[in-house]
Amino acid sequence: MRPSPLDPADLHTLPVLEFGPPGPGRDMLVAAVLDGSKTGSTNLDVVYRLWQQEVPTVGDRVALLDSAGARVAVIEYTAVRRTTLDRVDEVTAATESCSLPEWHRRHQEFWAGLADDIRVHLADPHWTLGADEQVISTTFTATRVGGPTGLGVIGAGFHSTTNILPSLVLAGIPIDGLATRDLRRSEAALLRAGSTGRPYAAASDLLADNSIVDVVVIAQPGDQMDLTLAAIAAGKNVFADKPLGWTSADARRIADAAEAADAVVMVGFMKRHAPAYVQLRSLAESGALGRIRSFDIVFGCDSTPFCATEEDFVKLAAIHLVDLTRFLFGEAVDVTARSHSTGSHVALSVVVTVADGVVGTLSLSGLPGCTSEIEQVRVTGDTGWAVVEDATTLTSHVREPADTPSWRSPTERTTTVAPVVSAMSGVEQHLFTRGFVGELQAFREAARTGGSPSSSAADNVATMQLCEQILDSAAAHRTAVANPGVLTR
Repeated sequence: MRPSPLDPADLHTLPVLEFGPPGPGRDMLVAAVLDGSKTGSTNLDVVYRLWQQEVPTVGDRVALLDSAGARVAVIEYTAVRRTTLDRVDEVTAATESCSLPEWHRRHQEFWAGLADDIRVHLADPHWTLGADEQVISTTFTATRVGGPTGLGVIGAGFHSTTNILPSLVLAGIPIDGLATRDLRRSEAALLRAGSTGRPYAAASDLLADNSIVDVVVIAQPGDQMDLTLAAIAAGKNVFADKPLGWTSADARRIADAAEAADAVVMVGFMKRHAPAYVQLRSLAESGALGRIRSFDIVFGCDSTPFCATEEDFVKLAAIHLVDLTRFLFGEAVDVTARSHSTGSHVALSVVVTVADGVVGTLSLSGLPGCTSEIEQVRVTGDTGWAVVEDATTLTSHVREPADTPSWRSPTERTTTVAPVVSAMSGVEQHLFTRGFVGELQAFREAARTGGSPSSSAADNVATMQLCEQILDSAAAHRTAVANPGVLTR
């Protein structure tokens, strides 16, 4: 497929073409267009009217959207034919890479799903698809935009298979390849994700595939940096799980490599994309709470199985809340921490002052008693407060202006917004509300447009520096443990 002659700015002025809703069906049709096996499309005349779309004419151009909403090709119509369903022939079927019987089966199944909407549109409750139904058949050429668009994943551990691979599917992003150290394990992970992508027996094999341009690295913390640098060197855009680099110096090295290669590199701080935190940030910035004065963050989990030290806990678990501090409130100018940690049992209290004077606290615990994760973020302003519980529920309290004393009439407004919970919510809700789907959509969009994601490799340097400030201050102000387990007064 030839390179696009369009300037990217021109591309975004074109009307769009969508082959059905986002998901596997659209992915299959888009892939067929991109590989040249699909050069035509047919729809009912009544469906064009139902969807309020104009019938194309020869020479019209549209941008083809994939499931992620990216414009992946320019379609130019070369023929437009109006006929009836019973006169569709083998030539038309061949443009859609199927036999005539298969063509009828696919299209009639699709149109049957629209029958109720068509009946309402026509105000005809008895409408049925007949042989004389008017259809519009088109043929077109397709020009791929920007070359290869494949996405590959490195890693198939618990986090990858439980959160990342399902989120890619929910985001409508095809998984074109997956690499582990074992080919059979790669095959099994792809099968579990419902992907027809290619399995690889080594990360180096995936990185050598020129059809893969975006890489998601979900590996062990000790491997993340080297894999990311290798992917950048191979000319890929990279989404990498946190921590990306164990120190701020490591993070700077990766940021410099990304800048030198003009690569999009994003770190997986999914809480920035959790809807409740996005709304909290918007609420605080809107002025609805008045001038923001303070914040309080509480986080606790049982990190003892995977964190042997206080440093492990901060950089593997609490780092999400450290990063969230920057995302919500800005850069820290003063950090004071106190530690009452012993080995893998971690307790930290941190006071942070950010650039505009807002003061906040972080209470961070990695203890066996926190088997059910604790997470709360509270923001207090001059005229109200807001709190996010469990990363999903946002409650705000605002005092409305009043001409009379507030105790005389209702002037206090408390609002709670939360996702619907039902038997149909399923495990997918967790992936949306925790921000996993949103972060991968943001990465794909940045990779496609060349934009800079909010949690870029450069931004990651500041998060790692804040982690180090907390740890350094904690080390300087560690509480002596005279008799562990005994509280004295």
